[in-house]
Amino acid sequence: MLDNNTLLRMPGNVFGLRVKVFDTPSLDGQISGTPHVHLVCRELYFVLNGYGFVEIIDQNGFAKLELKPNSILIFNPGTIHRLINPDRTLELFVLEQSGLPEFGDNIACFNPYWMESDERFTQIMKVENLDQAYQRRNHAVEGFIQIKQAFQESAEQGRIALEQFYLLAIDRSQSFHQKWQEVVKDGALSEAEETLDAINTISNRKLDNLFASKQLLINANDYTGLGCCGYLNRYFNREQYLPDGIVAGVK
Repeated sequence: MLDNNTLLRMPGNVFGLRVKVFDTPSLDGQISGTPHVHLVCRELYFVLNGYGFVEIIDQNGFAKLELKPNSILIFNPGTIHRLINPDRTLELFVLEQSGLPEFGDNIACFNPYWMESDERFTQIMKVENLDQAYQRRNHAVEGFIQIKQAFQESAEQGRIALEQFYLLAIDRSQSFHQKWQEVVKDGALSEAEETLDAINTISNRKLDNLFASKQLLINANDYTGLGCCGYLNRYFNREQYLPDGIVAGVK
């Protein structure tokens, strides 16, 4: 196990994972991941392999974007997104801001029945096996379709449905908000401050930070986790929030 003295964080204190999108049909027959939203986290998708789409709902309504190998998609909080995997080969490398989804920032797009109660929300969000992951996906697809249909009725109806979902998502995530602040302060903000200190150091022709250089190699593991989009290979230890799969760390 690494201690904090040997830990190298990814640039910007982002956290990375490989995702192999689910390869079975969901509620509407499309081979897809689970529609979900991030309330405070930005994400980046880099397409490693395969071909597919991402379906999106935001304040402008529904959209569908094509994903090809080596393409990049970046999106802000509030973007409800669903990965579509028509030929069952879609694999992505995902960068998540400060690892916030690991602390409850990913909210599946359930309908109000599941979102209006902490107990029901926790019940349906919890995933310990593949059957539960598929069940969560199907309930989220149902909610996604409802918001999509509201936008088809009118832009006003769509925004009303979207606003209701956002507010319920905020309510269900209240217990995580303090932790999110701590994660950002200890991670991205701390790193930015370290970088500013480094600028001041080299501006004074001091070499302390340059002589403190080190390296960290992290190899890929098998897809052993289950997430909203599919099977996961995290490049960090989920419980202790340290890089996972490390084969070499050199001071």
